Amino acid sequence: MELTAAAIEAAFGETGDFVAREVEAAGWRLRLYFIDGLVTGGTISEYVLRPLAQALTGATMGQLVERAERGAVYNAVCVRVTDGADALSKLLNGFAVVLFPGEKTALAFEAKTTVNRSTGAPQVENTVKGAKDAFNENMRINTGLIRRHMRSEKLRFTQLVVGTQTATNVSVAWVDGVTDPELIERTVQRLKSLDVDSLATTAAAEEYLTGSRKTAFPLLQYTERTDRFVTALLAGRVGILIDGLPLAYLAPVNLGRLMDSPEDLSRDFVSASALRVLRYAALLVTLLLPGLYVAMAAFHQEMLPTALLQSVIESKQNVPFPTIIEVLFLLLAFEILQEAGLQLPQSIGQTVSIIGGLVVGSAAVEAKLISPAALIAVSVAGICGFALPGRDFADAIRIWRLVLAVAASIAGLFGLTAAVLLLVARLAGLQSYGAAYLAPFSAASGGGAILRKRLVTRNQKPEDAGQEGKP
Repeated sequence: MELTAAAIEAAFGETGDFVAREVEAAGWRLRLYFIDGLVTGGTISEYVLRPLAQALTGATMGQLVERAERGAVYNAVCVRVTDGADALSKLLNGFAVVLFPGEKTALAFEAKTTVNRSTGAPQVENTVKGAKDAFNENMRINTGLIRRHMRSEKLRFTQLVVGTQTATNVSVAWVDGVTDPELIERTVQRLKSLDVDSLATTAAAEEYLTGSRKTAFPLLQYTERTDRFVTALLAGRVGILIDGLPLAYLAPVNLGRLMDSPEDLSRDFVSASALRVLRYAALLVTLLLPGLYVAMAAFHQEMLPTALLQSVIESKQNVPFPTIIEVLFLLLAFEILQEAGLQLPQSIGQTVSIIGGLVVGSAAVEAKLISPAALIAVSVAGICGFALPGRDFADAIRIWRLVLAVAASIAGLFGLTAAVLLLVARLAGLQSYGAAYLAPFSAASGGGAILRKRLVTRNQKPEDAGQEGKP
């Protein structure tokens, strides 16, 4: 694309926020272009138009370009533009472009608007003792937050533009000397190879970056906390920041890292390790309990203790539906209640969840439509699911919980065992940027651990840390 006034004006057409005007400087008529809303008029007036009009009198056109670029136009960022496509990119990124007739060059001066959402506390990854600053939609603000947590010259950001229509700015973050160069190259090349219209949504980012694999399990980990992001970078992982998204992605990811809570590093290692073990127990309960209940109640009653079997039989008296119908109905009702709570405003969503969980559930038990034992099994499984740290990972577990319950209804414990083996085989076959997904349980462990390690200094042995409580 040629760098001419006609080409630039034709590219934007009749859009109302594109401003093109003619200005005089040093006796010459120049063309000024900017996008209203992406720049501030005061910045253009004070740091572009005033210096051009006052400080550059008596200059030839060539001198005008040279002196303006060297600093006579006192703007912090001045970029020489020699291509029409580059000029359009600068305009769409908050620059004012001055076109010099007769010259094969233009100058772009930064004049970005300062209207941004302020940083706030994390909305999902809540913390008691950790940092309270979270990412927002402006990528440059996010990189600044990261720099405040990690004041090191080894922190690197590789910036790219992805999306033929949205031209979304993407930054790959890594630490020089810590991150594997092969991982960095893999990430950058994958971003460069994307030929897509848009990268403006989380679903687009996650599916395009991971190859859109047919799995519900997340192959990228997202976080809205800057301290967690920096900790991951220092552990050798790669971070991905996308302009317009109030979160950041981390790669590679595995089961151990998905089960880590942001609050683990805010607790002492004993409490954090105990809670991690409890979290893994909750994972097994939420995944297996509905299927185990269906298998035991429908196929393997002889495996239950007599008192427990009698209790289950009494709870199912006068219930017109088989066990699998009860469990499937309750699981689906549980999912609908969660979705309803997300779609409604927060205060109304909480009310709907309470009414649906307590009133409707109790009424269904009293009406003999479902048995109390089935309601308890599904409720315990649902509550344990809330103990999982990541929502994406919890959503995948909810899907497989339903699959395991259906398998148990078909062949009892044999069907449940076959479905569990299928799940393990599926997870073993997954990789996130070349890393094994089942770490820390796989032989090729790629990070993550069930127990949190003690934090010690470089010149301190682990057993000497704290000296058994002595200061």
